[in-house]
This record gives sequence, C-alpha cells and structure tokens, in this order.
Amino acid sequence: MTEKEIDPASVRAEFMRRRGHWNNDWEAMLGYSPAYVAGYLEFSAYVADRGTLSPKFRELLYVATNCTPTHMFEKGLRNHARQAVALGATRAELMAVVATVSAMGFFSYLMTAQAVAEVDPGLPGSTDPAMTAQVRADHAVLFGDVQEEFATGIRLDPDFHARWLDFANAPLLGPGAALTPKEAHLISLAVHVQCTQLDQTGARLHARAALAHGATIEEVLDVARLVASMGIHAMVFALPVIDDLFGEKP
Repeated sequence: MTEKEIDPASVRAEFMRRRGHWNNDWEAMLGYSPAYVAGYLEFSAYVADRGTLSPKFRELLYVATNCTPTHMFEKGLRNHARQAVALGATRAELMAVVATVSAMGFFSYLMTAQAVAEVDPGLPGSTDPAMTAQVRADHAVLFGDVQEEFATGIRLDPDFHARWLDFANAPLLGPGAALTPKEAHLISLAVHVQCTQLDQTGARLHARAALAHGATIEEVLDVARLVASMGIHAMVFALPVIDDLFGEKP
C-alpha cells in the first residue's frame, strides 16, 4: 500500500480504538505521514495486543519512563498519568512509581566502584565482615543473587549500600504499600532499559528480581517491548520545531 492509499481518518480512528487516546501531537504526525503513524501504532500496540500487562500497569510504566532523571518529559508524564488515573490508578500508586524510579541514582556509585576496583584489584574493602555479610543477605532478599558489580560495591562500602537498600525498599513498606515487589521491579526494569538509559547492570538486576518475585518471562520481555516505542519522543519533540522553522518568514 502506498502513502496515498492510506486513509488518515482510518488511521486516526484505529489509533483511538487501540491506544485509547488522540492529541495534537498525533494529528501533527498524521499530517506528516499517515504511514508513519500507522507503523508506529502497530509497533506500540504490540504489547497491548498480547495482554500480558494490564492497561493501567502499562500506563504506570510510561509514567515511570517519562519521569526518569534521564528523560523528564513533562508532556508525556502528564498524558500517561492522566490515562493511568482514568484506568483506576490512585495517587498512592503514582507516588510509589515515582519513589521507585528515584532510587536509580545509586547506579552512579555502582559504576564508579566497579571502575575503581578494575584499576586497583587489591583495593581493601570494609573491615567489618559481619556487616558486609548482613548487607549481602539483605540485598539477596530484595534482588536475589548478588551479582559481581553489586558484590564489589558492597565490599568497598557496605554501609552506603545498606542505606540504598533501605531507600529502594521504602515504597514497598507498610500495609498501605501501593506496589508489589514484582511490579516495582518491572517498573525499575523499564527505566533501566528505556532508550534514554540503556543500563545493562540495572536491566540484569531487575529482570532477575522480577522473575524471582513471580513475573513471567513474557511479562519481563513485554516491559522492554513496551518502552521500545519511546523513540517516538524524538518526533514529538522535533516536529513542532521543524514546522516552526519552515513557517517562519524570511
């Protein structure tokens, strides 16, 4: 089918049926290329068609990826938070998602600890073996086995690692906790694999932890498939700028 044979009205209607929303960004893209919007629809709706992740949880994943410190896309955050609420999400759930995302800053230390240990393999670590053992055990409760990168960080500074564990676990504490451990790890997985982050250490950590807390392999893969569509934000960001450029008078 050629571009001229694709009916923009049909693309718009199908998008609204399958994605549940439409806005000026999509209308502008439709003006650029109905084939592009139709192709994006098939790509982005793939996970919804499979049904492994609920509509509300898909929106919570998008809330997470739009509010990460490496993205901070306010328009996307507002749109997906609004859609999550329309699907039944509570303020507590939205805040738990944001709190979970905020723990990702720890990986700055983790990367540096690994780099330092590679430069000086004989670097002495903590002089408190009991504390080190306890932190490793606490880490295993949350995440499963202690991977090499985390073992290095724990060895060099178990006290700092323990404080991160408390911070990362805080959204899951108390009778009013709005996320299950499985959901929290799937959300953390999304922010580590999104195109603005692409952190393999975080991906391995949270994929394994999600599986250990009851996620299926297809759920884990569908989180990655879902956030793979975030590349569309290049178009959302650039199209109005380009339109303004060519609409300017000499």
